[in-house]
Amino acid sequence: MTFPSAAIGTLGAVPAGHEEGFPLLAVFTDTVQRLVADNGYLAVFLLMLLGSICIPIPSEVVMAFAGALCAPAFAASVLGAPDAALSVTWVVIWGIAGSMAGSWLAYALGAWGGRPAIDRWGRYLLLRPHEVDRAHAWFERRGEAVVFLGRLVPLIRAFVSLPAGVARMDIRRFTVFTLLGVIPWCLGLALAGKALGAQWHSLEKYFAPVAALAAVGVVALIAWWIWKRRKAGARIGAEDAAASDGLD
Repeated sequence: MTFPSAAIGTLGAVPAGHEEGFPLLAVFTDTVQRLVADNGYLAVFLLMLLGSICIPIPSEVVMAFAGALCAPAFAASVLGAPDAALSVTWVVIWGIAGSMAGSWLAYALGAWGGRPAIDRWGRYLLLRPHEVDRAHAWFERRGEAVVFLGRLVPLIRAFVSLPAGVARMDIRRFTVFTLLGVIPWCLGLALAGKALGAQWHSLEKYFAPVAALAAVGVVALIAWWIWKRRKAGARIGAEDAAASDGLD
């Protein structure tokens, strides 16, 4: 499946909503559109898979644009013929399949490599083994909500499987709650994209602020963690120095 020349000219322009900023995001969005239009369901599967293994591919763009290609009029303008339109059922199925496959891979990466890496290198990241044990216990109690809700937040959804794997969350519960979060995400975006057709990109204005807020929140959390650990380290160092002076 290839673009007709008119469609290439249209998609080669800066996507609507990015004309006055975020040129890199515009190029990224345009690349996703080209991949989906050229490769159909295969691109939906692979992009959703990659977007679930800590690669921040905008899954909302993948699913919404693929959904828009299910609308005959929009499919005709992009793919050259109304009968080239995708099936919304298969878009959703392949989107879910890719999301689940990527989630299992990220979980496996965290479960098989995360803990040994933390035990060996965690001190450089201000992490200690007993804190990972606490995270394990915490995921056992509340991991379902984290996994489910994380699937519904742009950016966060790309990373949520890795800590679940590191904490060795029960794989059956992980799978169930991942699926419960993935289904409405893929189904809702695909249906919205099909309903909006050529105006599918209007969905971006709702997701972009959420993604930006999530990014700010992650950076703030990391900064707080580093500050807290350095403060604790300085306090322990001062107590050790005081104890040493007392012995002298």
